[in-house]
Amino acid sequence: MRNPLDSMRIRRGLPNHRFGMVRNGGTRAHQGWDLTALIGTPIYAVADGTIEFVRINQGDYGTQICMSFAHPTEAGTTLYAFYAHLSLAGVAELTPITEGMVIGATGNSGNASGLPAIEDQHLHFEIRTELSPGRGLGGRLDPALFFTT
Repeated sequence: MRNPLDSMRIRRGLPNHRFGMVRNGGTRAHQGWDLTALIGTPIYAVADGTIEFVRINQGDYGTQICMSFAHPTEAGTTLYAFYAHLSLAGVAELTPITEGMVIGATGNSGNASGLPAIEDQHLHFEIRTELSPGRGLGGRLDPALFFTT
């Protein structure tokens, strides 16, 4: 699998920008990783797959892309890579894509629009086991199972 960004650094190096019950003193979930990225940084398809949805400026996640791909070690299992707070979605729904293809660019849409510092510009990235899992950690996997920072 290919990294979603060329540089894989957790925003400000803080644990509350990682996956898990890491917010508000361990009482609130964060569903993925916030990876440091200046607005306009290219994002990449993590594997060969298909674009499942593209949402433009919707809710807390702002502009979003979600792609499906085959689990790298569990045959017959589909996973989903979810990218949020984008400035540009460069793909359309149901488009087949190849690993490493540029599919969009980072931004500050959704609830990332109010972040004042350059150090807070980021890509919100998740690995999902369900296309649209809802709130909490259910339907999601820790990206650390597949990537390193």
